[in-house]
Parts: sequence; structure tokens; C-alpha cells
Amino acid sequence: MDSKDTTVNIVSPRRKWISLAILFFANLMNYMDRYTVSAILTQFSKEMCPDDPDGCSTSKEGLIQTAFVVVYMAAAPIFGYLGDRYSRKYLMALGVIIWASLSLTASFMPSYWYFLIVRALIAIGESAFTTIAPTVLGDLFTDETRSMVYGIFYTAIPIGSGLGFVVGNAPAEWRMGLRITPGLTFLAAILILVFLYDPPRGESEGKTITNKSSYMEDLKYIGGVKSFVLNAAGFTCVTFTTGALAWYAPSYITDGISSMELPENCCNCSTDPNWVSNYTGPQGIWGPITKDDVTIYFGAVTLFGGLIGVTAGMLLSKNLRPKYEWIDPVICGASLLISIPFLVAGIFLAKDNLGGAFIIIFFGMCFLNTNWSVAVDMTIYVITPARRSTAEAIHLMMTHALGEAGAPYLVGVLADGLKPGIKKNHVEYCAETVDYFGMQNAMFLPFALLFLGGLLFLVATIWVVKDKQAVENEGKTAAIL
Repeated sequence: MDSKDTTVNIVSPRRKWISLAILFFANLMNYMDRYTVSAILTQFSKEMCPDDPDGCSTSKEGLIQTAFVVVYMAAAPIFGYLGDRYSRKYLMALGVIIWASLSLTASFMPSYWYFLIVRALIAIGESAFTTIAPTVLGDLFTDETRSMVYGIFYTAIPIGSGLGFVVGNAPAEWRMGLRITPGLTFLAAILILVFLYDPPRGESEGKTITNKSSYMEDLKYIGGVKSFVLNAAGFTCVTFTTGALAWYAPSYITDGISSMELPENCCNCSTDPNWVSNYTGPQGIWGPITKDDVTIYFGAVTLFGGLIGVTAGMLLSKNLRPKYEWIDPVICGASLLISIPFLVAGIFLAKDNLGGAFIIIFFGMCFLNTNWSVAVDMTIYVITPARRSTAEAIHLMMTHALGEAGAPYLVGVLADGLKPGIKKNHVEYCAETVDYFGMQNAMFLPFALLFLGGLLFLVATIWVVKDKQAVENEGKTAAIL
């Protein structure tokens, strides 16, 4: 790689932490905005698919998120290339403004397909931010503090996701739920433009690096870093699972409650004289769990489980990696494998013991989220500074395009395909009961992939130390020259 290396001045620690706070806030808005749609999916489905008496099909609901991530997949490599060569501050600000504007616009769309197109285009703006922000943090903070910094940054995912479920469902009208986050997102763009410090690439290593290599040379280099490739593949399995859970869990649990509102021999939910609206049988921490409470409970489980998981992963990496350089992929792989039995048990108990299901899912979420900051830190320290935006773009493109993009649609198609057989074998089931068991069986797909992801991370242990040392040795060579 042809690059220019020079020494740089050290920026004040205060300015670094202010920049971290700004990026954390923008990332919080990112995930709040993304999951407000999941919170209002049932109401949205009834209004936007009026020709179908049951609302939008499960696969059609999932297509919204899939379309979003397909656009994300196309835009991320572009911003990765630009982020290694031009002002990252202005690229991120532009992206945040685009996503805030389109997010607000989507809430006014009159029909399903218009809504889908506008929501999909939000990915252009989000890809600019999510691709570039981790590389800015990588250049602001040294290896000693980077794990902690990424831990702080990625706690925005569970907090934002949880708040998204709560905020989206707070207003009585679902469109108003989508109009809360755009204003805050515009504020994030202003903060980035005015207060964010965009360090020279390589500053945390004590030098400035300007990328002079071609894009094809960058891709060839990144593809040769084995621990990075395994990290991306393993994390793709994670995002497939989290995408499916976040998108369908509220409606799945709601169907479980609905199925309890009916006598066992009922076949028509809404017309049965014994049907009890807003059944309050399942007991939660704050009393009976109604269908209106599902997003609040699931949001709380996502928020606190994710917060504990991300923090635990960060602390484990920070304290163990100085002694065991190979520990990061072990933390990621082991936590994923441990999370599976908790998540499976929680999904199976959601109909008959919802309070217990939420508690078990909480523990599953803790382990499932342990890998977030650790996996991203790995993508930074095994790649040279001048190519990190491109590497991050590839990582995000793989994990979102093959993972998060495919999950809602593929799981939805699988659930729709299973429903006729369930209905044929159980004629006594009402529509909600059929939907419940269809989704329950479809969720075996993401759990199987999560198991594969855990194994891929463990295999990465073979190469992670060697790849990290290669980056460090290149930096030492450049400093001597």
C-alpha cells in the first residue's frame, strides 16, 4: 500500500470523550428509529394492507426490513471507500440528515409499497454513519481503551432498540410513533457538524496515514485476513437471529396471548361469543401482561439484557486480552452458544408461561449481546488504519445483507409455508394460534445459524493473534521509516 505517514499532535482527552458522546447519541437514534416499526407492526399491517382481512402477510411485513438492508448493502461499500479518503465528519452528517428526512417522510406514506420504498432508502443515510463511526473511534482511542469505548458505543444498540419498542408504541396512532425520533436525529446531525472531532487516520497509533491504494487492493488485503472473514461470517449469523427476534417477537407474543383468549375448540377468533378481549392471564412484574403491554416488556428485556451483555463483553475483553491475546473470539463464540438454550426455552414458553418466558429471554439476551463491542473491536485491530472504513463497510454489508436483511423475509416465508400444515393438522386452532405455532417452528432457522456463528468465532481463535500482530508490526515498520 502506498501511504503517507507522519507524526501527529495529541488531542485533549475531553474532546475525545465529547466525540464519543456525540457518536453514541447518533447510534442511539439509529436503533430507536429502526425498531419503532417493529413496535407498531400490528397496527401498520391492518391499515396498510386493507385488501387482506388479516392485514399484511408475515412475509410482506418482513420484506420492509429486508428492503431496508438490501439498500444498506448497496450503499455501505460506497461510504466505506469514501470514508477512507475524505472527511468522515461531513460524510456522517450528510448521512444522518438523509436518514432523518426520509424517516419523517415515511410516516406520511399512504400505502404499503410507498412506505416500503421510503423506509428502504433510509439505509443510504444510516450506512454512512454506521460504516464510518467505528473507524473514527478507532483513531481517537488507543488499543488500551478501545474495548471500553466500543462497549460504551454499542450499548446504544440494546438501549436504542428497547426505547424504539417503547416509543413507537407510546402514541395512540402508529404514525405518530414514527415521528418522534426524526427530530432527535436532526439534532445528532448538528452535533456532529459542530462539535465532533474527526482525527487523522492512524492518530491513535501516533501517525497520520493517507490511503493511496486502489479499492481492489484494499479488498484483496481484507479478504486475506482470516480472522476478519470468520468474524464477519459469525456476526452475520448473529444479526440474522437478532433481526428475526426484534422484528417478530412482539407480534409472536401477542399471538400467544390472543390464542389464550379463546376456548380450545374455537376456529374463529373474533366472532366467538366466549372470546375475551385483552385477556389478562399471564402475570408479569407489574401485574397482568396484556397485549398492549407486550412491546413495553420486550423493550425492557431487550434494553437491560443487551446493556448487561454488551458491558460484560467489554469488561471481559478489557481484562482478559492483556493476558490472553486470543480471548476475544472465544468470548464471542462461547456467549452465542450459551444464549441458544435460553432463547429457545423462552420462545417455547411464551404461550403458556409468559412471565417466565420474559425472564429466560432476558438471560438469553445478556449472552446474545456479549459479542457486539468485542466483535467490532476485532475488526479494527486486525486491519490497518488506512483500510478500516472499507473493512467496516464489508463487515456491515455481509452482516446486514446476508443476516439482518434476509432474516425477516426468510423467516416470514418459512412461517407462512408452515401455517397450512398446522391448520390442516389442528382444525380447532384459530388464526392467531396457527400464526403462533408457525412462527415458533420458523424460529429454528435463526437458532441453527446462531449455533454456526458461535463455531465460526471459535475457529477465528486460530488466526486472531497473528493478524493483530501483523498490523502492529506494519505500524512499527512505518514509524521507523
